[in-house]
Amino acid sequence: MQNQVIKQTPRQQIPTFEIGSQKTPGPLVSIAQVKGHLRLLRAFHNLRVTVEECKDRRIPTFAAQMDRDSRWMWFITLAIDRFERWVKSLTFVPLEKFINKQFPPIDVWMVWHAYLLNPCWYEEDCERLLILQQLRLLNVFVVSSIDVGKLARNQPSASRMAAWHKQTGSFFDPFDAMEELTHKQMECPRCRTRVFVPFVNDNGTGYSEQHFSAMCPLPGCRLKITKGNLAMAKFVRDLTESEDGSENFMAGSLFFGNGKRDPRRAKAIKDQLTQSSQFGRKSLQSSNQRIARLDWEKEIKESIGYSLPLLKDAIAIVLRDHPEATRTRILSAYEDDSPFSINLISAVLRQGIFTKRIDELGWLRPGTFKEGDRSQLLEHALLRYHCFLDLAAASPNLMSVPTLDIDLIWHSHQLMGGRYGVDCDIYIGRRVDHPLTTEEAILSRALDDTCRAWQSRFHIPYMQCGCPAPDKTLFERLMRILRQCTGTRTRLQASLHPDHLPATHPSLHNAVLDPERGTFGSFGKPAHPQRDEKDLVRLSLPLGVRKKRSRKTDPELPLQLEEGFVSEKMTEEPVSLGPAPPYIGYESDARRMVTRYMHVI
Repeated sequence: MQNQVIKQTPRQQIPTFEIGSQKTPGPLVSIAQVKGHLRLLRAFHNLRVTVEECKDRRIPTFAAQMDRDSRWMWFITLAIDRFERWVKSLTFVPLEKFINKQFPPIDVWMVWHAYLLNPCWYEEDCERLLILQQLRLLNVFVVSSIDVGKLARNQPSASRMAAWHKQTGSFFDPFDAMEELTHKQMECPRCRTRVFVPFVNDNGTGYSEQHFSAMCPLPGCRLKITKGNLAMAKFVRDLTESEDGSENFMAGSLFFGNGKRDPRRAKAIKDQLTQSSQFGRKSLQSSNQRIARLDWEKEIKESIGYSLPLLKDAIAIVLRDHPEATRTRILSAYEDDSPFSINLISAVLRQGIFTKRIDELGWLRPGTFKEGDRSQLLEHALLRYHCFLDLAAASPNLMSVPTLDIDLIWHSHQLMGGRYGVDCDIYIGRRVDHPLTTEEAILSRALDDTCRAWQSRFHIPYMQCGCPAPDKTLFERLMRILRQCTGTRTRLQASLHPDHLPATHPSLHNAVLDPERGTFGSFGKPAHPQRDEKDLVRLSLPLGVRKKRSRKTDPELPLQLEEGFVSEKMTEEPVSLGPAPPYIGYESDARRMVTRYMHVI
């Protein structure tokens, strides 16, 4: 037998990264997954354009007569209703069967996508909500294996559409489903009568509209149903759930603000509420568990007069020993009758802002990353994301604000469901949360802190989009002097493509703007959507620069005249990305020297 010579092709070395004290076996997110995510965002973007510009003839006449913002809000409300129907119908199946029989249509995927991008809320809900238990299993065994971009483009088979209709009672295509999705089913907070209310009506009080209200049809009740008393009933329902099971806690109580998980604290909060004079049982308990629970619910509701403000006052008294942030987080989960803890309408709207930013970069165009050196854009974005995680591991108290390129990779990682949580536990020791909303002042300070921490750790500017960097601190000045003295050199020779520079702009789709003008992404229609868009651009500047530019007398003050700030101007030449210690396994001598010097001072 003749010897056969086997020609071996050289295998490309898989890059590894250091995050904190751990080293990854490879990238936590692949370029293929990021490209799939971009294809999914393109599908979402096209869907939004179709609805806002009324490009589909199946859109009902009453919806076509709305303004574009109200029409999109109405469409999202229908999509959330369809998402709720879908998760209730799910059963755990292998990946192939899930794709063929249970994979949702694009509007439902859009809602699920926005939900996944709030990882702490999503994980908490998957533990505590019975309707999400099947989705919880899918998170671990199925979701991380889905090629979301490919599936978003595929046309559903006839059997898939038939299975969807059988599971949810609505058509697979969201535009076909519009004709039948006219009313929302709910329960009266007082008498528990089933009520069907229109999503939209002539007087602007439909379920998807800003001033929702409905009257209970039962003659002996006639309660005016609002989002407020529906939220009150939701809280009471969660509070009085059976006390015999684990993972039975109030929404918003499982995670600390820094992403640390604490089931014991969640249980203690629930016990504190149920054993208080405000919410504890007052009457004799019936031997029938269901009747006993209904009686308990009625006691609580009547004691607070079916009022959400009075409920908030009672919660503030009972949980007065807990930080205000804890109380605020819990209360934020109770705004309406949705079983989910976050406002999914706001979540979808805010992801729409991010998608629009990515589209403006030209990254949603087909074939953008197929040819030439533009393929480097995603590779460098991936590198910067691992830097971002390393910064989170090194600075547990830092609220890191991502840039657009980092946020894109971060979103792609979060779409892996349970895998994201596992990676965070292994490499960072806590969940790096992706908050739905953050107040403008807090976000502004956090952006400045992120820029400084990045500069200190990696010795390069965080933002390279042309926006001014934060003012120099004593520490940074010492770092600059010591680098000159010790001759610290760039260890990793990597450059950003010129087309990448605008993507280092801060990602601020979660900013909460001035409430007097209406929060962008709140349930009601934003009062001034165009002004909100401009404000989100304004938020990309550090706080000091923003204050100076807000002067009416000279709103466009030249950057070179602003003392104390350094302008990182956009250039035509690639900007050096190094040095980056996590990827070459060294710690800067200069950093250690400065630390010692600061102690001496």
